Amino acid sequence: MSRYVVKFYKEGVLRYISHLDLLRLFKRSFKREEIRLQYSQGFNPHPKMSFAQPLSLGYSSSGEYLEFETTQPYPVEEIKEKMNLILPEGIGILSCSELPDSGKTLAAMTDAADYEISIPCAEERGVDINQLVEAYLTQIEIIVLKHQRKSGKDVELDIKPMIHDLKGFVDRNSIMLKCKISAGSTANLSPELLLSSFCSHSLIPYERTEVTIKRTEIYFTG
Repeated sequence: MSRYVVKFYKEGVLRYISHLDLLRLFKRSFKREEIRLQYSQGFNPHPKMSFAQPLSLGYSSSGEYLEFETTQPYPVEEIKEKMNLILPEGIGILSCSELPDSGKTLAAMTDAADYEISIPCAEERGVDINQLVEAYLTQIEIIVLKHQRKSGKDVELDIKPMIHDLKGFVDRNSIMLKCKISAGSTANLSPELLLSSFCSHSLIPYERTEVTIKRTEIYFTG
């Protein structure tokens, strides 16, 4: 048994493919290229394959990670080349490397992620984005309402400790935010919450359907 991780990008119309459909796409691509996946035991065996951090529908990314196990070893360059031959336009393997046979999963080691958020705005607004970012970050607390699925209630949450870095600039008619925020099982901040919180504090109106969000990297501990 061998264990690998591929780093891949996801863009274009494939931003709208679901998490489960993306798993199916990789499963079929591995099978077509005769890369034999290791399966779990039991009544409902499934391939040992998982994403480090599922990507929200509609987001693009240049830094996604998929880990998987195979029944036999393969050269990492062979996996990369074979998969890039078969994957559809909009998804491509950037790198492939081996992982230790045992140890934590990438999902368990996920700690933070980088995002780029583009917010359309009128050029004549003359936004001083650096001043807005500074004013936002100098708050003692940054309180948002977060919906809890289990209880069905909205609870107050201080997201300031989960914002590791935030920068902004104006590009043509868009405000660009680049941020590094907590991700994973220990602490997880949605870029959607950061977006709504920042725009509310900075009095920036926006239409969510016009905003684009891209994940550019995921960081791991250990």
